[in-house]
Amino acid sequence: MPRMACIDCGVFVAEAESWQAMLVKMMQHHLEDHHDVISGHTDRPAGAWMERFMMAYRAAEASDAKVP
Repeated sequence: MPRMACIDCGVFVAEAESWQAMLVKMMQHHLEDHHDVISGHTDRPAGAWMERFMMAYRAAEASDAKVP
């Protein structure tokens, strides 16, 4: 099962069987600890967070696939 750290702080780590389930876990964390990201009060363009999330999740999946 892929294991992934928060792409904004690296402190929160979650495991989930799909990117959708991981997104739910990360969104809960972001609502609690990264409200500025959720509310759009950052310098990043809209959609950039989801792109970064999907790249990180795919990397977690690839890493998980290598574990025997």
